[in-house]
Amino acid sequence: MTSPAPYASTSLADLLPAVRYADPHLLAARLEDVRLPLGWWHATPLMEIERVIGAEALSHQVAQALRSLWPHVELGDAIPVLRLLDDPGFEPGKTVAQLAREAGPGVVDGDRVLASAFGSVLDRLHQRGVPREESEGPRVREAVSVIARWLPADAPAEVRAALAVLQGLEEQSEDEPVSLPVPDPVEDQAKEQPQTVELPAPREAFEDHDPAEEAEEAEEPHVSDDAGPPPAPALMAEPLAAFVRLVADWDERALVIAGQRTFTDEPMKLHDLGERFSVSRERVRQLERTVMGSVRRWLSADDEGRAFAGHLAAVAERLGTVGQVAEVHALHPDHVRTVEALGVPLGDVVARLLPGGTLVGAWIVQGDAAALRADMQEELLAACGDTPLAWDEAVALGQRYGVRGEVLADWAADLGRFQVRDGRLLYWGRSLNDRAAAVLALHGKPMSMEDIHEQLADGTAINSMRNQIWTDERFLRVDRNLYGLRAWGGEEYVGIREMIAREIANAGGEAEVNAIAEALSARFDVSAASVRTNLGGPGFARTRRGWVRVADQPGEQDAPYVPRNDVAGTRRCFVGADGRWWYRMELTADHLRGSGFPVPAGWAAHIGGAPHRDPLPLRHEAGETSLTWRAQPTFGSVKPLLEHIGATAGDQVFLNVTDGHLRALRLHTPADALDPACGAARLTGWTAAVTPAEAVEVIARRIGMEPGQEGGALLERLVERGDKDIAELLERALSGAVPAF
Repeated sequence: MTSPAPYASTSLADLLPAVRYADPHLLAARLEDVRLPLGWWHATPLMEIERVIGAEALSHQVAQALRSLWPHVELGDAIPVLRLLDDPGFEPGKTVAQLAREAGPGVVDGDRVLASAFGSVLDRLHQRGVPREESEGPRVREAVSVIARWLPADAPAEVRAALAVLQGLEEQSEDEPVSLPVPDPVEDQAKEQPQTVELPAPREAFEDHDPAEEAEEAEEPHVSDDAGPPPAPALMAEPLAAFVRLVADWDERALVIAGQRTFTDEPMKLHDLGERFSVSRERVRQLERTVMGSVRRWLSADDEGRAFAGHLAAVAERLGTVGQVAEVHALHPDHVRTVEALGVPLGDVVARLLPGGTLVGAWIVQGDAAALRADMQEELLAACGDTPLAWDEAVALGQRYGVRGEVLADWAADLGRFQVRDGRLLYWGRSLNDRAAAVLALHGKPMSMEDIHEQLADGTAINSMRNQIWTDERFLRVDRNLYGLRAWGGEEYVGIREMIAREIANAGGEAEVNAIAEALSARFDVSAASVRTNLGGPGFARTRRGWVRVADQPGEQDAPYVPRNDVAGTRRCFVGADGRWWYRMELTADHLRGSGFPVPAGWAAHIGGAPHRDPLPLRHEAGETSLTWRAQPTFGSVKPLLEHIGATAGDQVFLNVTDGHLRALRLHTPADALDPACGAARLTGWTAAVTPAEAVEVIARRIGMEPGQEGGALLERLVERGDKDIAELLERALSGAVPAF
């Protein structure tokens, strides 16, 4: 990959083609992030993703997806561009599982090697250079990385300050903004080595090393052994004044680069800075290195700089393993004040100079940020995935990782869908069902649908929530409108008719009407009168006065429900070439908002519905819904299915149910007006052009009539069915060929 310009619009699907065809639910479970757009992996440029969560976190997420979804695929097939790279560190001919297994025994080891492979693609894609060719460079970087990774959270401040100096010698990815030291006023000195965006965090460099830099570094003065120990880890009284004195002699270019690229959340592009100064992109990079080198030397070789380094170590010690940039601003009055020459608050400078720290969004993370996130996600989920975790236990868990209690709630939420409610930490989940289960687990007792919906407070329609809970085995309906978790146990309420049948079975096959009514009304939210009414209906047979049994003899079973009009006589129902009946509905804004909607009784009965029976569950490509029949047959929300097929208001959508599976076909609104014959046929699902005579034959066949129908007979049948819209169009089409009706 040697293109001279970054591929700014490249998405993950471009580099990892398998995501275009993977199950969206499985992808969301591994790639979804509350900080990113939904389905970001399809079209959002990777450069945008990197700006939000960082290249390291992005590579780690991709590694998890590779390992769990495509373990038996060769890495070069999963990421085809890897076969074009000349990096000997990766073997594209090996499978994902094999590479992960060879990396080490742990999941983290496997993820790390896969993340490194994807990270190399990102670096080449965004022109962040290639690894240094000198033999010593990688070995030094590896040593620094090992020290940083194993440095304990309670290491002395002077040790952390020393590590920061070592990290200051690491090279930086050329396309990312520098996040540490600043310049010598003499710009034309030998090039300085670049830093990483996460600055003090250990990371491999990807830019060619200039031997002149090593020569310059060798000539720099060293602190003598009798200079005394580094300053104690205490905050400086006036850190702003010290830093202002450092930048006082910088020229305009150094100040602009530091203020508008190195120490800001919205860095200017190299190209824009180059145009401003009438120099090349490479020259801007050299100037930025000079800026960073000046700060590095100041922190390590100047008395006031070493005091500032101690200030940085003290800030890092107060933050611990993770801290927020906002906390840095609050730690010292000077941190909220602006470095006038740069136009940025001193706190932004300090946050980017902290020893061992990696900037991940609004967080500063010590050590391997991706590994920390993965490990804590896994342990938090294990601790509170089923039962909310008491807050003091959550704090103790966080302290094992060096995460302070005061930031644990925000950090857990940033890790992914953990929330603190009522003094407990719970997993808020990725789906509506997960969140409903969390609400029940938090309250510890059954709740009504309305109460669960109120606790969710996320804008979900209650009908949609009800449909999903009904079809999820984790939930147990314990009363007419009370739901708990199946793990709690208890008697399941399955509808009044089934509960009556259970009572009769428990009584030995025959029971007294009054006893059944009293027992059920005492245990459930149903009236005795309602029980008696159901006992008098079909399905139950009288044995003697006041006693009943289940109608289980031939001729006693409930007869299948027979609607007044069968599906062939029902409006908007049409048979396809495969013999299946489809129901047509015209989409409105209510359908797209997730509202339920009535359907004709003839079609509802055809797909298995019946009055006063339990809801009929229906599955579809985007989830589930159900058919409920009380006063009239009503479908639950099909919003996810409509979104899946790309339907919009005004479209005609044809629905079919076969073996409990709901299918939908979209017929979009035509761009141009159709003649009456084509318009009438189109309302039955026929999209080809037809003459009036052909329209008669097509429509007759679509509503189940025998071939060879006359136009008049067809019009009468359409009116009988209630298809007046089709009848009017067909009559207009036939008006010149048959007498008016």
